[in-house]
Amino acid sequence: MATIQKNTRIDFRIDSRKKRFLMYVASLRQKKLSAFILESAMKEAEELMADRNNFQLPEPQWKAFCEALDSPAREIPKLKNLFKGPDIFNE
Repeated sequence: MATIQKNTRIDFRIDSRKKRFLMYVASLRQKKLSAFILESAMKEAEELMADRNNFQLPEPQWKAFCEALDSPAREIPKLKNLFKGPDIFNE
């Protein structure tokens, strides 16, 4: 089994009352404080990303959304002109 090298730290300040509380809660999960905080932060981050990447719509709105995706692209003259201009990355 491969071991992942941990070589980056995250430091932050916290008041002692909150630290004691977190240490107690971590002990309930039989985890070290750092592992508990990291696990909790990663779970929150993953939920936030899922909310941004996945969404649900009621059936009528879902059908309208799919129809909009399937319809032909409409031409936007100003956007078309923008891409005719000079390329700032390849000057």
